[in-house]
Amino acid sequence: MDFSSLTNGHIAQFLPYNLVKPLEVVQEELGVKNLLRLNAAENPFGVSPRVSAVLHDYEKKICFYPDPGAYFLKKKLQKRFGYDLNRIAVGADTQELVSLLVRAFLNPDVKVIIPQLSSLSLERSVQLSGARIVTTPIMDDWTPDLQAILDNIDNRTRMVLMANPTNPIGAFSVFSDLKAFMEQVPEDVLVVVDEELVDYIGQGYRDIYELILTSPNLIVLRSFSHAYGLASLRIGYMLSCEEISGIINVLRDPFNVSQLALDCATAALDDVSFFNKVIHANDVERNRFREFCAYYGLTMINTKSCSVTIDFGEQAERYYNAFLQLGIFTRPLSYLGLRSLINISIGHPKATDFLLAKLEKLILSDAQQSRLD
Repeated sequence: MDFSSLTNGHIAQFLPYNLVKPLEVVQEELGVKNLLRLNAAENPFGVSPRVSAVLHDYEKKICFYPDPGAYFLKKKLQKRFGYDLNRIAVGADTQELVSLLVRAFLNPDVKVIIPQLSSLSLERSVQLSGARIVTTPIMDDWTPDLQAILDNIDNRTRMVLMANPTNPIGAFSVFSDLKAFMEQVPEDVLVVVDEELVDYIGQGYRDIYELILTSPNLIVLRSFSHAYGLASLRIGYMLSCEEISGIINVLRDPFNVSQLALDCATAALDDVSFFNKVIHANDVERNRFREFCAYYGLTMINTKSCSVTIDFGEQAERYYNAFLQLGIFTRPLSYLGLRSLINISIGHPKATDFLLAKLEKLILSDAQQSRLD
């Protein structure tokens, strides 16, 4: 029996998700003492003490089902940011929420516009639905060309899906540009903006939630995986008009998020001081990379996220492999057609010390070899 012939959409055309090996296994294979995972945009600064308190006292809750309505987390989001409870849906991070939106609204007869270099994980979710993907170009500053998106909308376009900031490069479209863009998007075209990395924008960010009030076709996704340090708990939320939120809340599993994730996310929102410390520490480490690149004549893309992207020219593959042999995991962007770029997640200051010291040795060794040649 060919069970692939029974699947919906285009599922049978895809290979399973490429699962990485546990760090302990990779460490043994490489034969290195320590590993630095600087390829996954993870928060190296831990979690809030309030989250630690939740973890300490959680054992007595394990035997109970989680709150299906995420009541306390939604109330905390309302108190902290002013969001309407009926406009919030909580999911197992942004990836599940995108998958739910895809299940609810996409099929092989419609088109989805995704800007170039927005996010491959977003693209994969759409591909599984069988919907046709239209890729639009980016601007010189790496942000999506919003006019190109508008020019490509037709009567078959069901959705525009883009990350802001983009992942992994971190290019960011500002509020005024998105506002002007939404004013021109037809009301029957859903615009999904994945703001998974938006916390790192800092004071330059203006919450686009207010645009939902005038553009009910706008959907915003947020994550607790990065600045809040809850990546392994898989929790995020969606902001939308009440009707779309209701559709997703009907479609999702009632117990799609664990009680531990709900309680930790609620506690994390309470600790604004810790959140600000994480963002500040991230900014400090990013500036260290910027100063290093300026000193050694390397080009670092001017974006603001929890990673940096550096142009290593023809040496990119060699440097990536050299880092790997040292137990430093970075992200080469050759899979995006950007063969000279390597994306490096911002780590703990000691991780920055180690990586920059090794990179300096590589650069100086190359300079010496060049003089000998």
